[in-house]
Amino acid sequence: MVAFGVVLLVKRCCFAGHSELTDKDKIYKNVSILIEKLITEENVSHFRVGNYGDFDFLCARAVRSLKDKYPHIQLDLIIPYITAGIRDLKLYYAENYDTITIAEIPQNTPKRFYISKCNEYMVKSSDFLICYIKNSYGGARQTLTYAKRKKHIKIFNLAEM
Repeated sequence: MVAFGVVLLVKRCCFAGHSELTDKDKIYKNVSILIEKLITEENVSHFRVGNYGDFDFLCARAVRSLKDKYPHIQLDLIIPYITAGIRDLKLYYAENYDTITIAEIPQNTPKRFYISKCNEYMVKSSDFLICYIKNSYGGARQTLTYAKRKKHIKIFNLAEM
């Protein structure tokens, strides 16, 4: 983005975490604090979230709650494909997300890997990852492992903080 000859870099943060959480109130509070810190200290303006489980919904809610205070921030829903739920609940998604993006996934990818490829897409196109990962297995752990191999992204695992 260029404004009056000045290049403005868009900084992005994505999320990854377990589909089922306990102690959601504490995690929500910590996510909200960290998101606000990224907005104020790192100039993050775009937040990218999936649509699969407790952590994703909790993070989306936290970003939406900060939009009143920081109206310039954007919440982007990143999905591997259009689902019936998204197709049928267009108004819900239009009211809750600034954009809906279908991740760029290689055409020869088997359908069972679409969600993990979608998560990789978010990591590749983000500067920060906020995650809540305790388990040593599962899709969220795979996303964290992938992100750790990337040099460009700074990772915050709330489960370890």
